[in-house]
Amino acid sequence: MKKLVILLFVLVLAGPALARDEVLIGGDIESGGYGALTVRYGRILGADGVFVGGQGGWIINHSFVIGGGGYGLANNIGIQDCDYLYLGFGYGGLLLEYIIASQKLVHFSVQVLVGAGGISYFTNDYHCEYNPYDSDAFFALEPGANLMLNLHKYVRVGIGATYRYIGGADYDGITDSDLSGFSGGMIFKFGSF
Repeated sequence: MKKLVILLFVLVLAGPALARDEVLIGGDIESGGYGALTVRYGRILGADGVFVGGQGGWIINHSFVIGGGGYGLANNIGIQDCDYLYLGFGYGGLLLEYIIASQKLVHFSVQVLVGAGGISYFTNDYHCEYNPYDSDAFFALEPGANLMLNLHKYVRVGIGATYRYIGGADYDGITDSDLSGFSGGMIFKFGSF
């Protein structure tokens, strides 16, 4: 009986030492962060569009990024019958990115942006008839992939492609399919990777 009590006592004390919690993220977490400038080319409303923006976020263990991004149409795309009526278009939101082998000279990343945006018209000519306060909001989802080059310890340069999906746009005959599409371009990242 005495041996049984000792055995139970040892098991009770040793049990917590033997048990280990299973966790998704364990051990030391290494943190970094970056900010980036992007320039992309894509089609919008059947015309050539240049999109300029930025993105950035917190890098966890050199591979997972939680951050945000925002992009806007940088060139003038003419609308309707007025020579000076242009499209105003921009979107942004939460950015999730997974970086594959970031320590390698050349590596890949995949990302998705989930957010919202807006569309409106603007003009430089007051002879155009439009309501400057009229606009429409939409949902934006943009998955993409990048091929990155480690230029310097704190600088990454890459090329990539995305698909911009727009949902819920209905502005003066402009629909989701008019605003959705592929784009490709360059990204310049600066930070601690």
